[in-house]
Amino acid sequence: MAGLVRSTFGTMNTKKANMLLLIAAFVWGSGFVGNRWVLDAGFSPFQLIAARMFIASICLNVFFRQKLKTISKGDIQIGVLIGAFLFAGFATQTYGLMHITPAVSAFVTAVYVILTPFMRRMLIKDKLDIFANIGALLTVVGIGLISLDGGFGMSVGIALTLVCAVCYALQTVYTDKYTKIHDPINLTIVMIVFTFICAFAASLMQGGVPQMSASVALSLLYLGVVPTFAAYLCQNIGQKYTTAVNAAIIMSMEAVFGAILSVLILREVMTLQMIIGSAVVFAAIIIAETKLGFLKPFNKDIKEDL
Repeated sequence: MAGLVRSTFGTMNTKKANMLLLIAAFVWGSGFVGNRWVLDAGFSPFQLIAARMFIASICLNVFFRQKLKTISKGDIQIGVLIGAFLFAGFATQTYGLMHITPAVSAFVTAVYVILTPFMRRMLIKDKLDIFANIGALLTVVGIGLISLDGGFGMSVGIALTLVCAVCYALQTVYTDKYTKIHDPINLTIVMIVFTFICAFAASLMQGGVPQMSASVALSLLYLGVVPTFAAYLCQNIGQKYTTAVNAAIIMSMEAVFGAILSVLILREVMTLQMIIGSAVVFAAIIIAETKLGFLKPFNKDIKEDL
């Protein structure tokens, strides 16, 4: 598999890294639909997470078995740290998905992109700017439009998914920091295996055996291989060779892909208020991460014409 990655992408550069992240964003978006199918079939959130991570762990250990010999104590420590945030994010997101639609879950989860610079400020002492603050304010407005329906309460699903966004922001910050100095494949192996162990232990405490059908088995196989094994591998490799800003912007497309696939496949109906709220959240992400830099060439052309 390592040879396949090298032969497919050759020498990694920023453009190829961004392509990997876009692939990850698309398949993560599809994961919202797959998760909902499995949950509706009677799986508990922890059973679903454990099954996904078990399949992904097998794939990693089969395709990268030679890497197992190179995993260091430092890889294990950092992989467990990132895996803890990943497990907490998956758990809160999956429980939240039991109470809200996949499209809403996708956009609320994307709030982690807005939270990432604030987490970097707290943990790595990066500076914040006015664009991050504007993005945060717009996010509050967008989440309000998505979640508030005739009152000022917030559903359990939205609240849990916001906690998920915090966990994913922490995972993104530490992934960006440590893939620069640790082997990203080794970190992926450790974090996925650790997440499986946590989810499996939690599912045992819940008890009960889910009903398995051919469609559910295929859904779990897809979720384990594509949005988990392949996507997190793409993220960890991609973040090693691109900037944190590029990564955050590209990975925020997960929300767009998730919403589109939810409407197309699950025939989900979104109200006008939810659509406007989702658009506000996405605009907040773009403003916070691009700092409207893409408008500079446009403004320059206007000035030249004048």
